[in-house]
Amino acid sequence: MKVLLILWLVLLGSAASAQQVPYTFSILPLDNATHKVVYTAVVPVAGASKDQLFSRAQEWSAQQVRDYKATELRNNQEVGVVRTRITRKKGQEAYTYAVSVSVKDGFYKYLITNILYTEPDYLRAGKYSTGPTTTSIEKIVYTRPSKYRDQKLTEVDAHAKKIINDLIKNMLHKPTDDLATQW
Repeated sequence: MKVLLILWLVLLGSAASAQQVPYTFSILPLDNATHKVVYTAVVPVAGASKDQLFSRAQEWSAQQVRDYKATELRNNQEVGVVRTRITRKKGQEAYTYAVSVSVKDGFYKYLITNILYTEPDYLRAGKYSTGPTTTSIEKIVYTRPSKYRDQKLTEVDAHAKKIINDLIKNMLHKPTDDLATQW
């Protein structure tokens, strides 16, 4: 009887340890509904109007064009939305991020989605290569875990966080126009 009890406890323990929470294998934030990588947050900015935040978002977008290969997609001041696409190249690899900043009086919301990864043509085996291939980052997220996968996801996460930190720093920046007009 003791043997059956011990066997039953061992089997119960092994079944309990096999249960996993879905989508915890990725270091990137995944949306529960779409299962896509999404970086988003609402950030309050005390004392800032919608127009001030919109101009700061436009300045940030223009700065990204200088620092990276970026394209301003659509800016709509009436709605308060600035959209841009930022591409970061690393050798022959490239990561592309679609960034949207929505502003209202006193706060803004950023949304980073549609992250694309372009792998170089030498990465694939075979004699005939068609050139670089661009795929969604979710293709890498949902592959079998490996060192290569973890390295790519870490690079994507680090760069997305750098974009977010640059945006937050620029959106919280207080303009010094008062000092410039006094001179």
